Amino acid sequence: MKRIVVLGSTGSVGTNTLEVAAHHGDEFDVVGFSAGSNVPLLERQRGRFPDALFAVGNRESMMLLAPADPTHRGRCVGFGEDGIRRLIDEARPDLLVNCLVGFIGLKPTLEALESGVPVAMANKESIVAGGEILVAASRRSGAGIIPIDSEHVAISQCLAGHSVADVRRVYITASGGSLRDKPIHELAAANIEEVLSHPTWKMGDKITVDSATMLNKGLEVIEAHWLFDVPYERIEVLIHPQSTVHSLVEFKNGSIIAQMSIPDMKLPILHALSYPRMIATDLAPSTIAEFPPLCFERVDASRYPCLGLAFEAARAGGNRPAVLNSANEEAVSYFLDGAVSFADIHSIVRYALDEVPYRNLSSLEDIIDTDREARERIRNKYCLQ
Repeated sequence: MKRIVVLGSTGSVGTNTLEVAAHHGDEFDVVGFSAGSNVPLLERQRGRFPDALFAVGNRESMMLLAPADPTHRGRCVGFGEDGIRRLIDEARPDLLVNCLVGFIGLKPTLEALESGVPVAMANKESIVAGGEILVAASRRSGAGIIPIDSEHVAISQCLAGHSVADVRRVYITASGGSLRDKPIHELAAANIEEVLSHPTWKMGDKITVDSATMLNKGLEVIEAHWLFDVPYERIEVLIHPQSTVHSLVEFKNGSIIAQMSIPDMKLPILHALSYPRMIATDLAPSTIAEFPPLCFERVDASRYPCLGLAFEAARAGGNRPAVLNSANEEAVSYFLDGAVSFADIHSIVRYALDEVPYRNLSSLEDIIDTDREARERIRNKYCLQ
């Protein structure tokens, strides 16, 4: 039985991960999880996994748990970064599942890899900001980085038994997001409700906004580069509204292999948890005869200018992807708070890429410094806190 710790257990991917683990309780033992400040949901998760250790996002959340269960202190290992570190150390998992959203997931990923614990990654922002150091740590310790995103799980399955040297092109599919059919001249004024109405996937708010701007696909391109060692010039994004084909790989002999399934995150999560094995499941049965007609089209750069920024940052290298990620996190947060418009997301990311000086990255501290500088410049420029 595989012992797993789930970081970000109350988010969309985190709750699905616990659901998959519970459904296959003979395969997986949840020995720990961390949450932010969603105490009611955390209480329910503690009831479902009563023997698991847990950490919370802050002291206030930890204190809210105390009156409900005076004995919780034996299982709550702390809060914040230190709480997560202690959770991993004390739970001693066979696999760390990183479902955190944003840059906050970088440090625990690096620490787990350095200590020899494989990491199943749904936290794409960490690989975007620190792919070089994460891959190096993985190679030194032998602990693998296993993708959870459906697109990267698909690529790994398409590449099984093949050499990257034989790959002509990797195609990452995109639904097009909630605004894909909205007239271009109306995009700038799109409101929060419109942006969060994703047509095929049920996801957290941040990634749903990223889907609408398609910056999420830019992050996935960078992630694919680091996970599979594929040059950027051989990675392309295609619009695929049905969200049935999750990625395709074209080989130099002209053949194309595609991975298909219904759009349900439980399937790529199960693949990541059970890797390198494959286990049978009835979680989300697929019937190919019932699949919709499939179509693919190239991305309209004028509709999705943020994708162009992501490719620009990816090809520049150094601290550019980290700046891209930090600026996007800030911009999306401000949009969800109602402080900026949908069109401002692109403007804010563009500003950060123009203003934060280019640097090479050699350490976690370099990445943290870049992240801090990008956020400070944006807050000062736009008078946002």
